[in-house]
Amino acid sequence: AFPIARRIGHPYQNRTPPKRKKPRTSFTRIQVAELEKRFHKQKYLASAERAALARGLKMTDAQVKTWRQTAEEREAERQAANRLMLSLQAEAISKGFAPPPTAALATQTVNGAPLAALHGLQPWAETTHAGGC
Repeated sequence: AFPIARRIGHPYQNRTPPKRKKPRTSFTRIQVAELEKRFHKQKYLASAERAALARGLKMTDAQVKTWRQTAEEREAERQAANRLMLSLQAEAISKGFAPPPTAALATQTVNGAPLAALHGLQPWAETTHAGGC
């Protein structure tokens, strides 16, 4: 019989330690308001426009770029939710199951939350600050 090979030490022992993440940057309400205003006016910026916006808001170019990418993602999610809601309503209407639209919003859910909560959703709005502005 062959002797059983024994491992010495933990298999991940020799890996390099993970890099520490930088703390999340929080933007001022003024910065967020200006970013939102510019996003609504102009969805896409040339690099020079983005750099000028960053300078004006005392932010880095990377911060503006990241904020805008997440704003675009939130906008796409909002549009997808709207399309889903409309297709569900259309399907229900075609099958004769649809309650009036306002009642349909109150009863449909996404991840346990009523779709009515999505009505009027502003995907570009800051979600982490307490108290509205």
